[in-house]
Amino acid sequence: MHCGLAAAVTPDRRAFVHDIVHCSGVLLARSTVYPAATNTTQEHGHTMAGRWVGMCKGLLFGLLFFLTAFFNTLVAGVPLFLVSVVSPSVGRRALDVFIGFWFVFCVALFELLLGIKIVIHGHPAPTTDSTLILCNHRTRLDWLFLMAYQLRCGSLSHYRISLKQSLKNLPVPGWGMQLAGYVFLQRDWSQDQQRITRSLQYFAQTRTRPQFLLFPEGTDLNPNGLVKSRAFAEKHGLPVYKHVLHPRTTGFVHFVKEMRKNKILDSILDLTVAYPRDVIQNEADLVLGRFPQEVHFLALRHPIADVPSSAERLEDWCRDLWRRKESTLEKFYNQDRTFSKNRLGPVVSPATEAWVRRVLWASVVFWLVFLAGVLNALVFLPPFRWYCVVCVVVLAVICKLLGGLDAVMFSASSRKRNHDK
Repeated sequence: MHCGLAAAVTPDRRAFVHDIVHCSGVLLARSTVYPAATNTTQEHGHTMAGRWVGMCKGLLFGLLFFLTAFFNTLVAGVPLFLVSVVSPSVGRRALDVFIGFWFVFCVALFELLLGIKIVIHGHPAPTTDSTLILCNHRTRLDWLFLMAYQLRCGSLSHYRISLKQSLKNLPVPGWGMQLAGYVFLQRDWSQDQQRITRSLQYFAQTRTRPQFLLFPEGTDLNPNGLVKSRAFAEKHGLPVYKHVLHPRTTGFVHFVKEMRKNKILDSILDLTVAYPRDVIQNEADLVLGRFPQEVHFLALRHPIADVPSSAERLEDWCRDLWRRKESTLEKFYNQDRTFSKNRLGPVVSPATEAWVRRVLWASVVFWLVFLAGVLNALVFLPPFRWYCVVCVVVLAVICKLLGGLDAVMFSASSRKRNHDK
């Protein structure tokens, strides 16, 4: 998932293939490493055997990721979708529980299977906060690694992401994203504005406290984005950045406005992500066995009372955050590659880390048993096979004719609200 506000929607086939790889993790694409992080991607293991082990781990990651997502959608997602049509609040809470626990499994896959270490510094928001998370977009996989941050310092059940519209139309991955209540944008502001508004109204109506991830840069750090960002900076007399792209503020301002209006915004979380050793750029890198050894986060909470209210001041406030991000990342990559130099210690205690490990292993046991059960049912129970076929057909029809599962849930919530008035 290339998860960024107003992320580029490109019509060419190459971009479409990247989107498919991005969501399923099973197709292959050429990996690219960009110089902005002053680092190079290295395959785990310097021997041929080490490279094969890494590739096997990556392929297993992609296979388990896709299969559990697919069957979770059919076994739990479809029934709970029907519940959400009848009772939007109950259905939303139930969907969040199942989706959130599957997110825990995703974290288990890249921490336990791939051995990726997560390091967090700073001042995170309380786990109960309804917050807007502003993050730099270093790679196409930032959204995935941020799940580990959410598990430790936020709420995976309330974790939401803004995506580009093309991802909504992908069979299987797109269905899960719609059930999760993600916001799909296509860089047509007349439509995107309405979608953001409608989505946030839905969360307010269902009494949900979303924690929205937003990438104001709009795309990951890549050569084309750097060229455009440099041109924009030179045209408007702004500093030229090396580690971030200049943020786009229109969508950010509207998110803040609507979340405030619906009383679902307690704070804004300024989150900076960095990769101290290995930098991978896309999903194919992960599947091919090339993954970072560590992912570092620096979290700084801003209570909403301290955030400007006018659109113009909000835009300046966001740009100032990005100036500080550039400075922070410059120091990170040019010095000891740690955020501890910011005089902010690690925020996850050993006790919390031990609890996280227990939760991760519990999720592994649950989802492997779940997967074994559904595969067994698929082979030996013809009614279950027919159930899966019917679900796939119904989901495809809803997405084609009714605008998607999210559109149906939003409409059901609005009708319920109007009926209760």
